[in-house]
Amino acid sequence: MSMLVLLIVVTIAVLLYLALKGRSRDDIFRTFGLSASEYELISTDLGKGHPRKRIGWRGVGGEPDAIFQHKRSGKLVVAEFKSRRWAKRIRPREYFQVVLYIGIARVEFRTNNVVGILAFNDKSFEIEHQSELFSSLIQLRGEVLSSLKRKRALNSRPLLSRARFSLPFKLERF
Repeated sequence: MSMLVLLIVVTIAVLLYLALKGRSRDDIFRTFGLSASEYELISTDLGKGHPRKRIGWRGVGGEPDAIFQHKRSGKLVVAEFKSRRWAKRIRPREYFQVVLYIGIARVEFRTNNVVGILAFNDKSFEIEHQSELFSSLIQLRGEVLSSLKRKRALNSRPLLSRARFSLPFKLERF
């Protein structure tokens, strides 16, 4: 009798684990507005039980919230989730983060077919690669390292005022 109860408890635990794991995978696709039948989840740090992938190039790197690959075309989608509401603004640092992830993914996965998704609680945006902005951000690595050593910024002018690129969003002032 006790063996039967133990077997039932283990079976329920396994089924519950599989149900929660499957639901969290579907939630990840839903968060970024992608179809699980069209895309394969390569990496994510959202939820548990999924592989994680850190991407990097020339000393700059990070771990996107999710990386997807289209099953037919091979298109990569690098996705970042922000837990705040959109409020009709994308913060420049959020945009720069996704542009860096797109550029690094293009190099690391050896493909130009990469887009980014920046998702908020209430809205998602698809972001294209901007090579000029990506290069500008990568070139800041030395300045960032020097600033960290000195514990103060080498150049106090904000990146937005000294880089040459167009911003496809409304600028949020702090």
